[in-house]
Amino acid sequence: MEGGRGGGRVAVLGDSIKHFPAGQTSVFDIAAPGVRKEDFVVHIASPTKRPVAHQVTEGAGGVVQVAFTTTEVGSYVVEVAAGGQKVAGSPFIAKAYDAGLIRVSDVPNGVVGQPCQFRVDASQAGEGQLEISINDGEVPNHVQVLGGGRCLVSFTPDAAKTHTIDIKFNGETVRGCPFRCRVADTSRVSLTLRHLELVPLGRPAAFNIAVDGGGSAELTVTVRTPSQSTLPVRVSGSVKAGFTAEFTPDEVGAHTIIVNYNDSAVSGTPFTCKVYDASKVGVSLLPRGAIGKSLQFIVDASEAGEGNLEISISGHGRNIPTQVHPQGSARFAVSFVPLEAIDHVINISFNKEPVSGSPFVAKVQADPNRIVVSGQSLAATAVGKPSFFTIANVAGSVEDLEVNVEGPNGLPVSAQVQDKGDQTFRVEFSPKVAGEHRIHVSYLGENIPGSPFSCKVYDVNAIKVRPTERGMVGKPVTFLVETNNAGPGNLEVTVNSGQVPTSAQAQGNHEYAISFSPKEARPHVVELRFNGENVPGSPFTCDVVDVSRVTVAGSGLEKVPVDKVAAFTVDAQASADQLGVHIVSPSRQVVEAKVVPGHAGKLDVLYTPREVGDHTVEVRVAGALVPGSPFLVKAFDSSKVKVTEVSSGVVGKPVYFSIDASQAGAGNLEIIVSVNNRNVPNYVQSEGHARFRVNFKPKEAALHTLSVKFNGEPVAGSPFKCRVTDSSQVLVSGPGIKMSSLARPASFTIDPRGADIGECLVHVTSPSGVKVPVHLIGEFPKKVTAEFQPTEVGPHTVSVLLDGEPVSGSPFTCNIYDVTRVQVTGLDNTKVNRPVTFTVDASQAGEGTLELVVTTAKASVRAEVAAKSRGLYDVTFTPHEAIPHFVNITFNEEDVIGSPFKCDVRELEPREVRSIHRKESQMVTAKGEGLKKIVTGSFASFTVDTKGLEGDLDIRVDGPDGLEVPSSLVRLKNGLHRAEYKPEKVGPYSVTILHHGSPIATSPFVVEASDPRLVAVEVVNECVAGSECGIRVNAADAGRGALSVGVRAAGQDVKHSIRDLGAGMYQVLFYPIAPVPHKVDVRYNGIPIRPNAFDIPVKNPASGNFMTATGLGLYQARVNKLTAFVIETMKQDTKDFDVLVTGPRNWAVPVKCYKQKDGNLLAEYTLNAPGQYRIDVLCSGTHVQGSPFTCSAYDASKVIMEKSRTSVAVGDTCKVKLDTSAAGAGDIEAFVLSSSGKRDNVEITVAQDGGKILEWEPQDPGQYKITLLYGGEEIPGSPLTVDVGEIGLASVSGPGLMRGCVDNPQHFMIDGRGLMGEPQVWVDGPDSVARVSIKKVENGVFQVTYVPHEVGIFDVRVQWNNREVAGSPYHPKIIDPSRVRLIGGWTDLRDSEDRLQLIPKQETRLAFDISDAGPGRLKAYLVSEGSEAKEIDCNVEQIGNRAKVSLLPPAPGNYKVNLLYNDLPLPESPVTAHAPAIAGSDHTRVTLKGHGLTSARCGEPTEFIIDGSNAGPGAPDVNMAGNKADVAVDVKSEGGGIWRATYTPRLPGTYLLNVMWSDRQVRGCPLKVQVEGSADASRVVCSGDGLRHGMVGHDIKSFIDTRRAGPGELTARCTGPTKMAVCELYDHRDGTFTLNIRPQEAGRHQLTMMYEGEHVPGSPYLIKVAGAPDPSKVRVYGPGIEHGVLATYQSRFICDTRGAGAGQLTVRIRGPKDPWLCVMSQPWYPYQQIHGCELRGDYSPAGPGAPSDFYGSIGYGTGTYGGALSMGGATSWRGSQAQL
Repeated sequence: MEGGRGGGRVAVLGDSIKHFPAGQTSVFDIAAPGVRKEDFVVHIASPTKRPVAHQVTEGAGGVVQVAFTTTEVGSYVVEVAAGGQKVAGSPFIAKAYDAGLIRVSDVPNGVVGQPCQFRVDASQAGEGQLEISINDGEVPNHVQVLGGGRCLVSFTPDAAKTHTIDIKFNGETVRGCPFRCRVADTSRVSLTLRHLELVPLGRPAAFNIAVDGGGSAELTVTVRTPSQSTLPVRVSGSVKAGFTAEFTPDEVGAHTIIVNYNDSAVSGTPFTCKVYDASKVGVSLLPRGAIGKSLQFIVDASEAGEGNLEISISGHGRNIPTQVHPQGSARFAVSFVPLEAIDHVINISFNKEPVSGSPFVAKVQADPNRIVVSGQSLAATAVGKPSFFTIANVAGSVEDLEVNVEGPNGLPVSAQVQDKGDQTFRVEFSPKVAGEHRIHVSYLGENIPGSPFSCKVYDVNAIKVRPTERGMVGKPVTFLVETNNAGPGNLEVTVNSGQVPTSAQAQGNHEYAISFSPKEARPHVVELRFNGENVPGSPFTCDVVDVSRVTVAGSGLEKVPVDKVAAFTVDAQASADQLGVHIVSPSRQVVEAKVVPGHAGKLDVLYTPREVGDHTVEVRVAGALVPGSPFLVKAFDSSKVKVTEVSSGVVGKPVYFSIDASQAGAGNLEIIVSVNNRNVPNYVQSEGHARFRVNFKPKEAALHTLSVKFNGEPVAGSPFKCRVTDSSQVLVSGPGIKMSSLARPASFTIDPRGADIGECLVHVTSPSGVKVPVHLIGEFPKKVTAEFQPTEVGPHTVSVLLDGEPVSGSPFTCNIYDVTRVQVTGLDNTKVNRPVTFTVDASQAGEGTLELVVTTAKASVRAEVAAKSRGLYDVTFTPHEAIPHFVNITFNEEDVIGSPFKCDVRELEPREVRSIHRKESQMVTAKGEGLKKIVTGSFASFTVDTKGLEGDLDIRVDGPDGLEVPSSLVRLKNGLHRAEYKPEKVGPYSVTILHHGSPIATSPFVVEASDPRLVAVEVVNECVAGSECGIRVNAADAGRGALSVGVRAAGQDVKHSIRDLGAGMYQVLFYPIAPVPHKVDVRYNGIPIRPNAFDIPVKNPASGNFMTATGLGLYQARVNKLTAFVIETMKQDTKDFDVLVTGPRNWAVPVKCYKQKDGNLLAEYTLNAPGQYRIDVLCSGTHVQGSPFTCSAYDASKVIMEKSRTSVAVGDTCKVKLDTSAAGAGDIEAFVLSSSGKRDNVEITVAQDGGKILEWEPQDPGQYKITLLYGGEEIPGSPLTVDVGEIGLASVSGPGLMRGCVDNPQHFMIDGRGLMGEPQVWVDGPDSVARVSIKKVENGVFQVTYVPHEVGIFDVRVQWNNREVAGSPYHPKIIDPSRVRLIGGWTDLRDSEDRLQLIPKQETRLAFDISDAGPGRLKAYLVSEGSEAKEIDCNVEQIGNRAKVSLLPPAPGNYKVNLLYNDLPLPESPVTAHAPAIAGSDHTRVTLKGHGLTSARCGEPTEFIIDGSNAGPGAPDVNMAGNKADVAVDVKSEGGGIWRATYTPRLPGTYLLNVMWSDRQVRGCPLKVQVEGSADASRVVCSGDGLRHGMVGHDIKSFIDTRRAGPGELTARCTGPTKMAVCELYDHRDGTFTLNIRPQEAGRHQLTMMYEGEHVPGSPYLIKVAGAPDPSKVRVYGPGIEHGVLATYQSRFICDTRGAGAGQLTVRIRGPKDPWLCVMSQPWYPYQQIHGCELRGDYSPAGPGAPSDFYGSIGYGTGTYGGALSMGGATSWRGSQAQL
């Protein structure tokens, strides 16, 4: 809304207006410029509608703060009104949360590879974002929302270690965090428990435990009975051989077996073991049976436990139909109808064990005098099958018998009666329909006993089976059987030959549901028999799958887009009707899922999400959740990602834009900034709530593309375009930005050089601040000329802005001068030898160069210029001839008005000559420190300049006591005189200088001698930052002098004051700002009182009292050095602190913080550029005490040292200039170290241009080293070696001491005039000795000549009378200009007239190879035809062994290119060049080709092609830079503008390849080239049995030798039929490795071995992995293990290992005495045979031995077969086994 009186816009700011923690004070801001605090009305209502007290305060900048404290969790209503009107957005809904109300259930211990779950209850904590991190995010977790603010968190650990669980709610750590979950790896333990599903009572039960690998661990086995008691368990064995657990159950019922490994349950446990007791099955007494009458008995298994009860009744080997009627409580009534008078055998077994008394016999008898009807067909028979029964004991004939068979429908069935004799008749009939048939048998008209008989006729073909083709492990599989019209009978159902129990349940008349529960994932064969006959469709196969092995995968289970079809695949080997998929959206709406068949028996699930957020996907197979279900799928909508604030940018400066993904859902935001198909690094800063601030720094002026994708999908509007300009590539040149005359307009040129420029602004400001109008001529992209007419003298500020950004160097300073304001006065006519002095006043003419020359018609006359003040000079010259003298004066190369000035000179009169002689003594001058300030105990010296006048010179020095002090006077070579004396006492000294017996001007000199060593310094009080600090200085005993003090801290000067207390006492006061040590330099009379400045510690007043930061790292830092400071947290949570370090251009600097033992934080950062940095230290968003801090970074390597010369004589001044403008602020110091080890400090002064100047005057000859430190670190070029020669030694000069050319004579001169003796000279090259000739020119003067024959730095030693002269040895640089080679040659750069092709006003770059030319610098300049006197300098950039010359002809025409190396011309110099008036070359038409543009291999030459045939004249310039080293690129011309570039990298890594054409970057450059190591995978040698076969549970080892393959990366991967095998590579650190493979399953494994990404020889290997050996399956048989007679004993037996797995077979045979020799062979069939046992030794048994006399064993794998053997001896055999 619009505000009140201020009219500004009112806005409510701060996160507290949206989200805030309960129980704490929350604050939000109201930005309201011009609105008073009283005009605001704020109402805050709690979730229970109660008003909340608040406080409104007024802040700075028109901001009002509202603070309130809440205790309730929930939504608060905040209403804000200003001036009676609601502000925009009011009322606001602010939500309060309380992380302390979150409850986390107990976190259980976990097992590697198995899900671990815990619950989080945030129902009472309010709304917010819950963040769960396991092991700092290394372990992924899955959150299932349960509703009501509760969720179930699960994760699957993959390592056996303690997992830490961190939970945050709205960024606050939940109470109790971190939670710890102890995870064990039980995958190393495997069990065999399947055979223990049913265990008999009282018998030992055992199972095997295999532990893979060694190491200490705890293994426990527990067996719990049904009564919850614990059975004793005996565990035996070892880790290597495996363990066996054995227990004996003593109670019927379900027993629980628990195996724990390191307190974690092993996979497959707890296991339920069912114990039974077959002896507890009871059978009632069997009554006697009669033919045709039902016989019944009871079977009671209620006390026997769970199991399978099997009952079969047979007579004469034929099964008798039996009916079993359940009575409840495991009691059954069994009945059958005997049809024959025979004993019926009843077999009853429980779990395959006969019950007590089984088999039972049922007696069925018949009366021999009665007619007996018998036969199976009387009870049951099949439709259409001939049926028989017999009638015995019939005394009559067939006519006496009457047999009638009546069907179920009452129709008769024909029957034939045959007389078999012996009073026996056979009746045959064939029923046609199923059902109960009645058989009437009568004799002589009367029914015999039992008639009519009931015959159950059945039809097996009438049975219908509806099979179930698929099932799941652990889930009942049910199929239906219809027996309608099948007739009566017994239906038998068996699964897998009875191995799987079944159950039946009636579903109605004649329909039954048969069920079984599979326990293995394999095909189950179901067989159905009806009355012993197979029913149609039997057997059928049911494919059983294991839901635990069902895999669900696909992109549809990850992040999916809204309104698009998402899909995933279910591999369950199940049908579509068994698969259930239920998908729920965030709003709890059901999302329709479609299941369709996929490839290879898989099922594809398709669905389309419509909402953004978390979708729950439940996948069930046969009603059971598959592993990992329910899945959490995050739906997103990339169209809701908003990208804003995309604006144009400038090269070198960050470009910012914003991204809001708060409404788009969860996902990955991909941001790519590119230009010309190259990516530009970008930096993303999170602003919370899925909002981000992105910035990138463009490096070239081109259209940049901003690609923003959300989960791989472009957001709305992407890609965005950002136009980037480069003001640095714009060239601004001309006098208008340097110097110009007031008399004419000043102009300069703006050359865009290809930059895309939108707006150009030029501002010129005069010295008085007046804006000067500027006129622009021309338009971009061509050059534009700016012109302005100055009206004032002085510096004008010229600002050039392109698109709002200053160009490089802007603002410029243009000095405007006016030559008409130079005034010359006082120049009058004079006489010979009489000095003439006149004044030149240029103070009003502006800045410039004033040049003055006095000449006559014969020669020039020496003139001396003395500066009186700024721009005011006194000029003096002495004419020696009576002829006119002319004074020529120019200002900035323009003649001053009236120049040249004429001065007439005439001869002197005699009296004037005498007057001059009297005044000569007054012309002698003296200067030096010995005439100003001297120090006791040290020599003081000064020089006397007699101006070349003849006459005696004398000095006298008188001390404070009036006594003369000894002094010396020496004449120097340069005509000066050096005087020296040594004061011993403090006080005034009188120095008198006499010339011709008369004192010189200003003589005598009064010099005060002081002793700075007697100055005492005392710190008055403890120094605290922000408070005044005082130092007391006592100079009472040091003599008279001036006190100077310098105070510096963190490279900056600290203001201070000096108070004179009288009596030689001083007080120094300074005000320290930063709590860092302050360096105090105290000098007395300019001399330090100590060799080094002393440090005064300054304390931080906030330290220990407030949260603050301390340390020098807050104020000063070295570039590229780790810098640190300490944050005093005052026991505040360290996670609340933030540290921000920003650079000169708002660059962010990475900072790392480490928690210390005392609770404080150590912050470390590294700066990479000098300048001022800002350090913000925040706690919960608030600055700590003293924050923000300003840190000054310096870089000693950026200090530039310019030395004058490195050899001087005693008394000469050695001057060194230092440029620290680019090095940042730092303390600079210097000291001189003599050859004797004496160290003296050197004072450094500041020049007018801001540079530092070191001046040092040596007092003794020798070699000195000047060390220069910047911030305590040596600068480049330090230490500087200076040779100081004695006064009076020979001097050496000449070009041969500095440079020279191969095979050319080099010369220098030795001047030893006035000295006795002769010189000695030696000249040594890098690998040779040059011959030296010395020629005497005149007395004391010699010419030395030597001829070097190689390039390099030579050593020239010069001695005089066996003493080294000053500067010796000299080091001339010998070069060979003929070895300076143009890369690519000159041929392709010349035209048909053999002229170098140039382009007017455009740079042509020539690249030279100077690697063989010796040490030197390449120079070049252009000379235009017709103006040979004017040279055009060319820019030369020389780096390493390359030099690049830039030729820029100003206009079309013919030129001469002069090339010099170390000032010596190249053989082809000068080169004729021609710049035609044609269009320039087009670098955009250069193309690059070849694989060398993308990749290369170490040590191998790699090449690519540069095609500039369509680009016009030009030449390529190629460089290749890497992190570790650069790569030299050789470029050769192929003709026609085609160039071939070749390079050979030596180190692997990523390189940047840059190609320039005529100083313009070729499109697409720089290119990223990946250089791989020179590894040769073909030379890797692999060996060992582990490459061929192995065994589950055992490590498979092999050996790999890479020593001949070169450096590279070795990888191994082994995959089995369904599982990955664990691979471990052990590095022996000598190029060899041991590979351990641990297979998880049996079967064929594939081992892939790669070296540096390539297969090694033989890879991939096929490894046959067998299962663990099972010795119990080895069968031994044959005569060799049976008793026999010695003479005819057959000593052969067979060991059959089929089904026992891979293993080693061992046979040991012992006899009565000696062992026997055993020979083992393998026949063709796949099992092993042992034969041919022979006696070894002289022993021969005399007779048969007892069975105990011969004993032995056969061992297989890790176990022993339990059969008793004879024989003796021992051997082993290892070979192939039958493939399992």
